[in-house]
Amino acid sequence: MVNPQSAVANNTYPAMPRIPRVRGLQSLQLAMAPSAPSTRTPFVGPRAVSTTCAARSKNTEWVRGKLWKGEAPGPEDPYTQRPEPEDPSNLPEEALESRRHYTPAPVPVQASRLPLPPKRTEATAEKELKSLDPTYVPATGAEGLEEINPIRSWWEQPGHWGEESEFRGFASPDKVAEKAVVEVYLRRAVVEVLALQQAGEFPQWATRKWRRGDRSDLEQALAVEMQVQDGTASLKGDASFVSQSLTAEAEEGAEAHEQPVSLDEAKEMSKTWDSSWKDLVLDDQVKFALRKRLYQLTGTLIPDAKLGAARTVKHVLTLASKQPKPPKLAQLLSRRDDLQKLPNIKVHSRKIGPIDKEMAVGRWKVIEEELKKRDLPVTGTGGLSKNKERDWLSGKM
Repeated sequence: MVNPQSAVANNTYPAMPRIPRVRGLQSLQLAMAPSAPSTRTPFVGPRAVSTTCAARSKNTEWVRGKLWKGEAPGPEDPYTQRPEPEDPSNLPEEALESRRHYTPAPVPVQASRLPLPPKRTEATAEKELKSLDPTYVPATGAEGLEEINPIRSWWEQPGHWGEESEFRGFASPDKVAEKAVVEVYLRRAVVEVLALQQAGEFPQWATRKWRRGDRSDLEQALAVEMQVQDGTASLKGDASFVSQSLTAEAEEGAEAHEQPVSLDEAKEMSKTWDSSWKDLVLDDQVKFALRKRLYQLTGTLIPDAKLGAARTVKHVLTLASKQPKPPKLAQLLSRRDDLQKLPNIKVHSRKIGPIDKEMAVGRWKVIEEELKKRDLPVTGTGGLSKNKERDWLSGKM
């Protein structure tokens, strides 16, 4: 016998038998193996396990009583107690399934006057048709069958898209960029704004659509004289006919096509006006109305970032118009009659190459046919690099 106290004191322990590593694993497997075959099934169905104890239920009732005055709604333990359906339905399962997947159409779609595509339906099977109709004979060919167009071509079919649904743009389809023409339409817009302000109808018509008008309306608006003093403008006389022409027919929705103003006419009109009307100081509401009216008459929309920096009518005119591009040298030379009379001078708008020279004398067709016979590129290098013969002479491939 070995005394444990003496063994601890002397750091000596009794010798333990050493077991080989392989034998140790075998003994471990034998220890883990069951002693007798088990008859229990390896899979166990799920069970509803509730961990709610009495103390937890008391705390829950106390908290629910503090939160709700009177009887608290819902189950006491929402994790284990599920409420039963309040409104049990007696409908069959097929009707309940169709009701779950039914989504009503939006109100604008229900109130639309357009004929909408039909809902997707499935054809009855051939066996069911034979049981329902004994005289049913399946078709063996496409003759006499009704042709149904696909859904993607529904709106292209006649009667499915009326004229009232066609897009009508607010801006002018013909964009005007000449400064003289834009100046004519801008003066008309300024006169119309001042006429509405004089009639006291500008606040309610600032954001509404104005009637486009015809050539007579343009001439009447330009005939009104304008006085500008210290950044403020006023109209001479009674300009009520201008405001009436904008508001009376705009409510009816009548649109008239105006005869466009030519560049020469615009230049002659602008010479008769005093340039002081361009110094009119604009506020935000007037700038918005002028931008909208110019967009309607000329098709040019001034960006908001640039419009915010404008202060006067001259600034708006600069933003709405574009300077014409300078003519090319060939265009200037072609206008000179003295150069056109010289037999040895011809003006071209681009550089003349060797192909143009051969085409001028009529040799290019022959050259093109010979190049095609030899499988050579007609134009370009045909994917070959420059100085190919030099590479061959130097031994390069």
